[in-house]
Amino acid sequence: MKKKSILISSYNLDFGGIETSLINLLKNFNYDKYNVTLVLEQKNGVFLKEVPKCVKIKEYKVSYNKNVIIRKFINLLKRIKWILGNYKKYHASICYATYSGPCGFVARTSARNKILFVHNNYFYLFKKHKNDTKNFFDNLKIKKYNHIIFVSNESKKDLSKIFPNLNDRFITINNLIDNKKIIKLSEKKINYKKSVKKIFLFVGRLDEHQKRLTLLLDIAKKCKDENVKALFWIVGTGPDEKMYKDIVKNNNLDNVIFYGAKKNPYPYIKACDYLILTSRYEGFPVVYNEAIILEKPIITTIDVSDDYISIPNRFGFVVDEKNIYDKVKELSNKKYHFKEKVNYEELNKKRIELIENVLESK
Repeated sequence: MKKKSILISSYNLDFGGIETSLINLLKNFNYDKYNVTLVLEQKNGVFLKEVPKCVKIKEYKVSYNKNVIIRKFINLLKRIKWILGNYKKYHASICYATYSGPCGFVARTSARNKILFVHNNYFYLFKKHKNDTKNFFDNLKIKKYNHIIFVSNESKKDLSKIFPNLNDRFITINNLIDNKKIIKLSEKKINYKKSVKKIFLFVGRLDEHQKRLTLLLDIAKKCKDENVKALFWIVGTGPDEKMYKDIVKNNNLDNVIFYGAKKNPYPYIKACDYLILTSRYEGFPVVYNEAIILEKPIITTIDVSDDYISIPNRFGFVVDEKNIYDKVKELSNKKYHFKEKVNYEELNKKRIELIENVLESK
């Protein structure tokens, strides 16, 4: 049987949920059926060495020259060169980084069967200006994609309000998860002081607009003021890191510890008692699956579900921002246990079958 050629375009392979999920997808492809080419806008990142050897890696690097005329001319030449060498060359193409214009261009021009992954809830990202959501996806030329894959049902439902005529192209398939790797990596020892206090862990990008860690720090301050036995660990980095550290310093929040970005955050998840997210919006965070695998209950301000998993009553609690402190206070005095477990091996098989169905369709 002749192998079919698949192209996947993304930004880079540095720290992040999208990058982690892309590696897991690449590791689960059936390479007896497919030849896969990965095109990166920047061929770098800590996960680059984890790409399977059989995957061909190319770079499509755009110019960011300060001179607008020079930049446009260089990028025009790059586009022409790409089209001449790759126009509809592949059986199917996937734009994996929704936010990247160059990734979209590469995917749209390289195959007849074009697939767009949507990893976030852009309806809420542009909530104040709903037309911005439409403009964003119009600029991505969403109508040129044959299939749009969402990682959460909520993202799909919200975008269908803006593009109701594309509903038949929308499908929910969450990210594939390497549960064995997560369990193995979680066994690595980390240095921390054991305490009788419950540990509430945040893992993610330190970005106030989406992650809203000021709410988490407000909870930490109330816990300190009321002697609640709770510690708050923060794993990650981002544009608002200094602001958060200043808040902690100015309020003497000795119950908050910053650990920085970690290629392997799993020992921290294993060591904590609860995962906590105070986000305004999300797609379906990869860290949800990681917490479920390591049997850590989730406290979150957003109610999202995917093709199988929903949080409330099964894997944790969805609490609005007014009541999240009360939930933290309540849980600091007791241990919560899952009501069920997830067979991620079976779930991955189902998800890769769904993706292959999309790749094979027209």
